[in-house]
This record gives sequence, structure tokens and C-alpha cells, in this order.
Amino acid sequence: MKKKNLWIALALAALALNACGGAKSATTAAGSENASEKATEAASEKAEEKAGESEKATEKAGSDSAKVEITKGRTVHVATSGGGEPYSLIDDKGNWTGIDAEIWKEIGNRTGWTIDVMQATGSGATFGQVDAKRADVAANCYAVNADRVQKYLVSVPYYGDAQCVVVKEDSAIKTFDDLKDKKVGVLNGQAAQQTIERMGQEKGFTVTLYEGENGSAGYQDVLLGRLDAFASTDSAVYKWENASNNKLRFLDERLYANDVAYYFAKTDEGKALRNEVNVVLSEMLEDGTVAKIVEKYMYSDMTKNIIPYSELGFTVE
Repeated sequence: MKKKNLWIALALAALALNACGGAKSATTAAGSENASEKATEAASEKAEEKAGESEKATEKAGSDSAKVEITKGRTVHVATSGGGEPYSLIDDKGNWTGIDAEIWKEIGNRTGWTIDVMQATGSGATFGQVDAKRADVAANCYAVNADRVQKYLVSVPYYGDAQCVVVKEDSAIKTFDDLKDKKVGVLNGQAAQQTIERMGQEKGFTVTLYEGENGSAGYQDVLLGRLDAFASTDSAVYKWENASNNKLRFLDERLYANDVAYYFAKTDEGKALRNEVNVVLSEMLEDGTVAKIVEKYMYSDMTKNIIPYSELGFTVE
């Protein structure tokens, strides 16, 4: 590294001397030679100094990652609603499938951790297990929003989604303003709920809350005319359309884009686990493992939709 920097310094010094003193060099050869040697030595020292600073910066960046060591023999208790794929499904026999199931299985494989999954139906119950310290992490492809970031520690995002509003294909509704005096459904506890309820007050439409883990009942009610529209996520609608062979129309306007992540208690133990999970999850994102899992269930590589938290307006600890 130092030899390379020396050659760069010599080249830069020579260029500087030719540019600044080329006209005088023919008549002051001796003086120029001494000046050149001094300039070269100074430039070399400067280059080596900067190289050293660069190496120290790289070492510091590396040491920050190196500070996070994977705890051996750890058991991680994961709480999930487990109500349905593509996100998370726990069947009658206790088999866990879906995006989160496969991601946590891979995390366990790479770390040697034991992953203990527990079912807690509904987002309130899932996060409640973390609050009660019965679970270490809440996992159900949960969207990142301001309320959750304020209360919990959040992992790096593992895919990005968008909150949408869908209607019947032949509906006269084209924009959010057209929803006035209409009936709009949304899953209780879903990321879009707060936004759609606020919009309902602003634009004058009625909001109907649906219970459960997927919007199938809501989508069906739109087709049957019981609802005028349903607020959901792009990924959930695509999944339902593919499974049911039905089609709904997306309004061009989107409620907002969101990332999806895991949530941990705001404790020292929660932070330590979150940091370790981030190391493994980042590796899985980099080598394409997460993309393959998400695409398997969503029919699209939605890791490409991840937006930096800072751009979404979140400050994450």
C-alpha cells in the first residue's frame, strides 16, 4: 500500500511541478532539482499520511461490524400471528411456513440458534408477547411505521411494500377524492389502518374494519358490492388474485410505501439480539437468499423496493 501511494505521490508531484514551474525549469535546473526532491518528499509524506488515515477509517468501519459477535447456543423465541401465507402460517400440526418461517429457518442454520416459534393471533397479541418478555421478536412481515419504531427496536428491512386501495375493475372510483360517501374496508391492525381512518375523516368515507390475517373477505366483499374499496398492500392483493383467479383494480394513488422488518424489545438484551440478527439478515440480503424467499411467495423480488429509513422519515436506534 505504501509503495503504491509513493508512486502516486511522485506522479502528482511531477505534474504539479511541470504545471507550475515549467517555464523556468530550463534556466534553473539545479534549484529545480532540489525543489523537486523536497516537493516529492513532502508529497510522499502527505500521501502516506492520507493513506494511513484511509486505512484507519476502513479498520474502524470493519471493527464496528466486528463488535457484533454471534452468540452461540442462543434460543430465540419468535412470536407470530401465523394466520396465513405469504407472511406466516402455522398449521394444525404446528408446521410453520411462509416468508418469515423460511427467513428464520435460515437465520437458525447460519447461527446455530434454536428458533422457538409461538403463535399469538393478531398484531396486538404478537407484540404483546414481546412486551411481556415471553417472546424476543415479533415477526409477521410487519410494516415499519412511526408508532412501532417509537416503541420497539427494529431490524434492517428485508423487503419493501406499498399500501394501496383496490376497487372493482368496472368501478367509477378513480381517485381518493371519489371515495366520498363510499364504504372502504381495511384489516384491523394493518399498517394502512391509521392512514385510511384519517383519510376517511378528511374525505368523508366510512371505514369498516376486518379481523383476521389476510384480506380475502374484504376483497370478496368488494367483488360482491358490499364494499366500494379495500385498503391493503400490493403484495397481499397480488397473492389473493393469483390464488383466487379474480382481479381488482389498483387506484393509481398509493397511501404510502413501507419497509418490512422485525421488532425487538427496547432493552439491552433486545438491542444485542437485534444487532446480531441484523448481521445475519444483511448477509442474506447481500447474497440473494432473502430475495429468493420473498419472490417464492410474492412472485416478485420485493427486496428491490426497500427504502432507507431516513428517506421514510424514521430515526432508528
